[in-house]
Amino acid sequence: MDANEFRRLIVNLIRKGSVLDVDLASNPPTCRVSVGDPDDANNPGLVTNWIPFATVRAGKTREWNPLTKGEQVILLCPMGDPAQGIAVAGINSDASPAPSNSPDKHLRVYPDGAQLEYDHAAHALTATLPEGATVLIVAPGAVNVQTKQATVQADTITLDGDATVTKSLTVKGPFAFENGMTGKGGEGKAVMKIAGGAEFEDDVKVGGISSMHHKHREQGDGELVSEPQ
Repeated sequence: MDANEFRRLIVNLIRKGSVLDVDLASNPPTCRVSVGDPDDANNPGLVTNWIPFATVRAGKTREWNPLTKGEQVILLCPMGDPAQGIAVAGINSDASPAPSNSPDKHLRVYPDGAQLEYDHAAHALTATLPEGATVLIVAPGAVNVQTKQATVQADTITLDGDATVTKSLTVKGPFAFENGMTGKGGEGKAVMKIAGGAEFEDDVKVGGISSMHHKHREQGDGELVSEPQ
């Protein structure tokens, strides 16, 4: 092996380049990488064939976060052979600057503007999604949330299931029910107490006696009437 060939192998062991194209349908997914400068004798340019790119995990646990065109990568070439190369992401550039310069944040930014951020100094986890985005959690067993205070702000909220409130419930807006209401008071407590008036469009029965249709026994002028019957 002459000196030039030996130098070429050494130079090609580890190179920096950018992704020209990706093929996400191949197995494994592959990319083509452009490296070097064709006009620089000390850093000759080349374009790889379709080569695999590294991912975080590819065993029983797998992760999918593919390369994109223009992304800067490190090209690792066993034996200095680009045909055996593997592209490793990712290097920030002027075209793709770092989304933060904070030492306290772990931040991921998506092409549509969505962001997932954890600030370990502030102990704050934030998920910011773009207009029209949705969130779906599928947990056939259970979903448990443990916190001191929870606030949900929405135009409408639908609970599709039997709901149990183990402590007090305060409704500040109008309260409506469409399929009846039942209840019982605690020991020595009334079932319902209203500070204000109440209107009913139909009959009300107390102890089985109709408030609209009960009768009183006549006792004479000025006398107290009997109890309803």
